[in-house]
Amino acid sequence: MNFESDKINEDFKKVKLINSKFESIAFDFGDGDDGNFLSGWQCENPFVNEFLSSVKHNSENFDHTKYSYYDAHDDLLTSILTHHKNLDTNQPESVICGCGSTSLLSTFAAYLASAGITRVYYIAPLYITLHTALHRFKIETIAVSDKHPYEKDFSLNLPKVKNSFLLLTDPIWIAGVPIHREYIEEISKWQNEFDATVFVDGSLQYMPWDNNRHETTSILNPAQTIRLICPSKQLCIHGYRFSYMLAPSNISRKLNWTYTSLFGPAPVDSISFGQKAIQSVIEGHIPKQLSHFIRSRFELLISEHAIEPLVTPECGYFMFAKILKSLPDNYLLIDGSFFSKQDMSQYSKLNLLSPSIKLLTSKTN
Repeated sequence: MNFESDKINEDFKKVKLINSKFESIAFDFGDGDDGNFLSGWQCENPFVNEFLSSVKHNSENFDHTKYSYYDAHDDLLTSILTHHKNLDTNQPESVICGCGSTSLLSTFAAYLASAGITRVYYIAPLYITLHTALHRFKIETIAVSDKHPYEKDFSLNLPKVKNSFLLLTDPIWIAGVPIHREYIEEISKWQNEFDATVFVDGSLQYMPWDNNRHETTSILNPAQTIRLICPSKQLCIHGYRFSYMLAPSNISRKLNWTYTSLFGPAPVDSISFGQKAIQSVIEGHIPKQLSHFIRSRFELLISEHAIEPLVTPECGYFMFAKILKSLPDNYLLIDGSFFSKQDMSQYSKLNLLSPSIKLLTSKTN
């Protein structure tokens, strides 16, 4: 018990330090050039002008004088559930929509607190928003491995505890790699044996570079799994906010009410975007264009010896890399220390769609 207490205290201090580092970026470094720095979150996207026009046209069908809620739009919910029925191994039981992943991560943490959950287990790294929210609700967090899933000698030490909660991020967004199938299968077996609930932050799922859109975490038991999915990221359109959770039906109402209590109704423009976004994701044209664009940019940077990846990315638009080109003095990067990897401080999160990519190459695709 003392060993676990030490791990909990260590985790709390670690997350507090990391949160302060991200807070410093926001307020002391101009939010990383308004998110445009190489490690940032702003994205170039030349493929969406026509799509954005359709979203604006669709929003004209709404009454902007009335409150609006995602769950009042059965067409949207049905489209999402049908999409995952056709795409995934296991059909999800219900869907809860929200204005972006951040709000749904906070909703999940609040739900745990309201349900009396005081301890969760996790596979590092968790997105800092979720990790911080858990601690704000006084929920203890214990890592089931000292390594990230892409590291050599990674292994799982899953708790032999009934009805426990395991949280993970798939893919590992900073590295652009999914968790290997053998580990998901190990988690699935453990989940069924111990009646555990698994939360998957899949905000960057369904963005494979090889266009095989099957996600391994869909093999997990849908009656005991919550999966967070983000069409805004699949389309790389961040001015609109839309994500959703696939959740067990027995907690769907509680999650929905928790979200509404925290964040209220949804802007009609967000609902309009959600309707059009799920249609676009199902059709797949924009995600395929983006994946080709991202992969080509990665290959260009490799060919010009601009970067050295820690691991070869397979999905999404982030990767973990050593920057080999000279950057301006005191240039800000989100390095390994932001993820409690002091031994990886030479490697940094790199956004392959960053508007600042010109710092690494004069050729942009």
